[in-house]
Parts: sequence; structure tokens; C-alpha cells
Amino acid sequence: MKVVSRSVGCLRKIDFADALFRTKGVVPQTSVTFEDPGALGIACVSYHGPVHTFKPANQTYHGIGYRVSGAQTIRIDKPRSFPHGTGRSGMTAIVPATEESAWLSEGPHEMVHFYLASPLVGEVAAEIYGVDGSDVEIQEAAFHIDESIARYAMVFQQRLRDPEPVTELELNAIAHLLSAHLLRRYSNLARRPMSRVDQKLSSAELRTVTDYIEAHLDSALRLSELAAAIGMNQYRFARAFQATTGDSPHKYVMKLRITHAQDLLAASKLSLGTIAATVGFSSQSHMTLAFQRNLSITPGRYRIQTGKFDRDECSGAF
Repeated sequence: MKVVSRSVGCLRKIDFADALFRTKGVVPQTSVTFEDPGALGIACVSYHGPVHTFKPANQTYHGIGYRVSGAQTIRIDKPRSFPHGTGRSGMTAIVPATEESAWLSEGPHEMVHFYLASPLVGEVAAEIYGVDGSDVEIQEAAFHIDESIARYAMVFQQRLRDPEPVTELELNAIAHLLSAHLLRRYSNLARRPMSRVDQKLSSAELRTVTDYIEAHLDSALRLSELAAAIGMNQYRFARAFQATTGDSPHKYVMKLRITHAQDLLAASKLSLGTIAATVGFSSQSHMTLAFQRNLSITPGRYRIQTGKFDRDECSGAF
């Protein structure tokens, strides 16, 4: 199986995800991981035949598996009477960090796996419930239907195969969403009232963070940087920013990069590669994908349609 790995900013391999893959004896087709501020690993894995898999106990991550398609899987370290011990397409299984588990897959199948670090879940619990994160207990949930996790899994099944690089802002967002979801539905805190986390940024806070984005647009912006600019926790910042602007930090930054790129395309003869680097895209192809998705046009075609330069004038800028 072919491994596709991507590195953007501080995206890099995480030992716990690699160890799990080695334990399973399976190489992910596509995967992406990051470990700042906590840790998250995501992998889309195709198993090509019957296989036994195993998760050791007392790890630093909670395992979330979503079955995309294929033959069923049976939990073999539990008695046959174990509820929901058989997994089929569209089902989710959650194994807490402390739990050991063993599985028998009866044939070829595809899974999306999330490996969510328990320290990050603890940080989110402290933020939204006001508790000591070390007191959080995630409860085991054998194969069942979870529509929220199914949506996240299908989004990243496609996203990991996408030629556009996965950004740390996206991964931070899904890490915090998954953490909050586990806490609300599968933890010992599930019935506790949540603290208010939907407040908006003040006008001064919004101006500070948007000025910071403008000043650092050419770099790989991180959620931790943006939150630190106004002295706010990352989880609360992400929620407050979206409540204030209507966009996630990632989407806001992407829109701003496209807008600045449009301005440069219309007003200068800079090459597409130079413009991409100037506004913070990781490559010219990354900028092209962003234009096609958001504007349904390539940067080169956009430059021509602005009418300021004809093809001959800026032939060296394509």
C-alpha cells in the first residue's frame, strides 16, 4: 500500500500513531498528524484481507474508528454477549486510552481512524466544564451509529486524498470538535452543564487578531499563535472567532489569502509562484486549487479577465 504523508508547519509524525500502525501490521494509505498543542492522528486505512488488530492498554490517546465499507469486524477480547460487538459499514467504535482491545476483521474493508491525545481532551474539559482535566474518564463505546463522527470521518477520508495540503488550522479545529464531542457524549462529564463558550470577541480583540493575520499572512499561521495574540485559550478562541466573523479561523485566513492574491494578480506582473508565496499559500498549485474551489477560475485566467494585462504582457508571470 502506498503511503501519502504531508508536512505543513508543525505537522509531523507522532510516535503513538506509528506504534499503533506497527501493532496492527498495517500501513495507512493516507494519514496526517500533528502534535501541537496536544496531539491528533488521522488515517484512512484499507485492509486487504482477514486481519487481527490490537490496541494495547494505557496509551496516551483515545482511539476512534469509523468503518467506511467492507466486511464486518468482531470484538474478540469481549464475550459474545458484549453489546454491539460486531461492526459494519457506517458504524463507529471508541476505545479509551486506558482500554485494551482486540479485533478480528473478516475480510477487506476500509476504516478512518482518529487518534486523539488524552491531554488535549483534558484541556478542552477544563475549558468547557471548568474541571481538572486529569479527572476526565472517556467511556468505551462499541460499534454503534454516531452521525457526528461519521460526518467528520467522511470529510477527512476525502481530505486526506486531496492534493491541497491539510493545514494545522484545520487539524486544530477537528481535534477540538472531536474532544468536545467525546466529552459531551462519552465521558463522565456528559450530564454536567457546559460553561458558556459561545461569546464573541470584542472589537479590540478582533482587530488585534485580524491585524496579526494580515502581518503574518505569508507564514503558516497556527491556531495557538492567533489565540495567544489576544491571550485566549485555543478552544474558546476558535468558537469566539467563528461566532464573531461567521468563519472558522482557517476559512477566514483562506479567504484573505485569495483576496490578496486577486489584488496582486490584477495590479502586478509578479509570477504566480511569487504571488502564492507572498500571500501564504504553500505552493502555486495550492493557490490554484484554492481559486478553483472558491472562485471557479484559475489564477492565470483571473489575471487575464481583470483586463489590466494581456497574455503577451504577462507571459512570464504565468
